[in-house]
Amino acid sequence: MGIKTLAYFVILCLFLVCDGIEGIQFSKQQELQWIKQFKLLRKPSVKAIKTKYGDLYDCVDFYKQPAFDHPLMKNHSSHPQMRPSFVPKWKEARNEVLVENMQLEDGGCPEGTIPIRRWSKDEFIQISQFTKDYVCRLKSNANQQKPGTHFAIVQTNSDPSKVKYYGVKCDFSIYNPHVTPQQYSSAEIIIQNGNDRIQFGWTAGQSHCYNMLCPGFVNVNKRVPIDIATKGTTIRGSTKIWFVSPFVYQDPKTGHWWLLLRNPVTPDIIVGYWPREIFTGLANGATYIAVGGEAYSPPAQPLPAMGNGYYPVEDATLSAFCSGFGVLDANHQQISPKQTVKYADNWHYGVYDREHYENLGRTIFFGGTTM
Repeated sequence: MGIKTLAYFVILCLFLVCDGIEGIQFSKQQELQWIKQFKLLRKPSVKAIKTKYGDLYDCVDFYKQPAFDHPLMKNHSSHPQMRPSFVPKWKEARNEVLVENMQLEDGGCPEGTIPIRRWSKDEFIQISQFTKDYVCRLKSNANQQKPGTHFAIVQTNSDPSKVKYYGVKCDFSIYNPHVTPQQYSSAEIIIQNGNDRIQFGWTAGQSHCYNMLCPGFVNVNKRVPIDIATKGTTIRGSTKIWFVSPFVYQDPKTGHWWLLLRNPVTPDIIVGYWPREIFTGLANGATYIAVGGEAYSPPAQPLPAMGNGYYPVEDATLSAFCSGFGVLDANHQQISPKQTVKYADNWHYGVYDREHYENLGRTIFFGGTTM
């Protein structure tokens, strides 16, 4: 029996190196190492903000955020007013929508500070264990995942020696699929080059955290945490569809990968960036892009819900989807990628790719199972 959970907007930065310990009990030494890391990551807070969902965020001095503990960030220069040198103009593909602003209420944190989710020691250990296990379930791309992880995605299959991508966006409808405490279900964008991977989107389940401390990510927004509960949820069959509209792109001047949230009414919200210094592959563009759904369930459990829990049809009121799918080419111009393939690893899940759907532009429908 599934449980109703909150959907969270999340980001994840992975370096796909696995030491082969997935699926076994972690040692006491490993746990002590995580406890030591937890203590180092507890930063002094000038203010605490509690949301109506019970999540607690500490307002931490900008320069004391965990990103600057990264060993490759020792010589990195940053400041709270840092902004990208260039913001791409994406083609607007829709009219009236309900868009999540993903911001804390009442102005968020004080100037010069940023919000960081407060975790207990046990939660932090769970996050660390989950992240390590998650990396071990993945290999070089979604087609090579280990058992239990399922995808229904559209992915690029271009020659990485000839084609690179420098940004991607897709506007996701927000759902809240029913999952068990051991499962998760996500709608996401994946950007990858070699062992460097960035993922972002919404996710539901007790393991929604991934790694919210996201190594090296510099938050420059005092109102937007990188793991905040969505306020609106789409109801299947309704014409009122809630969206979250993230996009990530590489700044052509600095090489940093910036995360922004689009809004058709207000200016784009600048959240933060991954510095070029922390990457090897992604320092020079992406060779692989994927958009769609991901879900996980441990062995001996039913398949998890994906999207809105229903097998997709090409109807925005009945299926989970992301719309306005586009990438940035070498000139940082928006294009619709042509060299793509659909992939679903299990017949209970489906994915459809419509080049033009009503006023939504290129739209990917995905989801399935349990309902």
